[in-house]
Amino acid sequence: MLRQLKETFRRPSAETLALRELEEAKRSLLEALSGAEYAKRMAEYHNDRIKRLTTYLKDTVGEPK
Repeated sequence: MLRQLKETFRRPSAETLALRELEEAKRSLLEALSGAEYAKRMAEYHNDRIKRLTTYLKDTVGEPK
């Protein structure tokens, strides 16, 4: 029991800390990639929307400003 208590409060090794940091970096990368993918798709959506509205205006009222 005393051994378990010591293990609980023992300072983590450099390897353990590095592993935790690596896992956190992987999570951060995944979040960043997801955000980049979302932003790319939103930019594509707005670009398509602009094209659609421009075409609509050309067809109905002439050349837009």
